[in-house]
Amino acid sequence: MPTPELRVLSDYDRYFERLVDSWVMKKREAGETFNHTVIVVTAGPYRESAVSYESKDGILHLDFYSALRTGFGHLSQEDIQEIIKLL
Repeated sequence: MPTPELRVLSDYDRYFERLVDSWVMKKREAGETFNHTVIVVTAGPYRESAVSYESKDGILHLDFYSALRTGFGHLSQEDIQEIIKLL
C-alpha cells in the first residue's frame, strides 16, 4: 500500500504535521503496510486528551491538544507506537 496522503486542517507552525510525517516515515522505512489512505491532522485548545483519533473508511483523523507543542502534556512512547501501528 502506498504512503497515505497527509491532510492538515489546523496546526501550529506545522508542529503536528511534522510529527505525524515523522511517524509515517518510520512506518514506511520499516516496510510496514499502512492501514489508511488518508491521514487528517487537526489541533486546537481545550482537548480532553493529548491526541484522539477516529478511523473510518480508510481515513484516520488525528486531533491533537495544541499545548503539547509547548510542553503541556505529552505522548508516551506506548501511545506513539500504537499510533504508528494504526497509521
